[in-house]
Amino acid sequence: MGSHTLALLQIVADAAWVGPTVAISLAVIALSILAAAIAVAIAALRLSSQARKISGLVDGLQDDAAQALKAVRRLTEQGQDLMVLVRHEAGAFAQTSRRVRRKLVRGVDRVEHKLEDLETLYDVVHGEVEDTALDVAATLRSVRRGNGMLGRVRRVLAAGRA
Repeated sequence: MGSHTLALLQIVADAAWVGPTVAISLAVIALSILAAAIAVAIAALRLSSQARKISGLVDGLQDDAAQALKAVRRLTEQGQDLMVLVRHEAGAFAQTSRRVRRKLVRGVDRVEHKLEDLETLYDVVHGEVEDTALDVAATLRSVRRGNGMLGRVRRVLAAGRA
């Protein structure tokens, strides 16, 4: 048994390096985990800072979007009010146009009726003027010939002078 013990003692004596190696390995692993934890903490802080910035930006965007929506609503309401006003004015304009057109048609009808009356009056006056002109012409002819009463008076006066 002696030789086995010696071999075992040699192995045990040679195994003295294992403890410090394991300790160093554990220290390196611990430092690595600590470095990773520090890196994660720094990344988390940076992400937290960025998240706060993004949160502030999102809040600003939400406020801007809310104000834009309010402005769009006001604009829509004003557009609707304007459309109501335009419809009302267009209706009033159409009503006025119909009223003016009716009056214009009535006025044209009256003018046409008056023109017909004027044409009838013109025909009557024209006929009377023609008749009067013919009577005057006939009277003048008879005066020139001396067939009428004036001709007899002239003959009597002319005979009395001679």
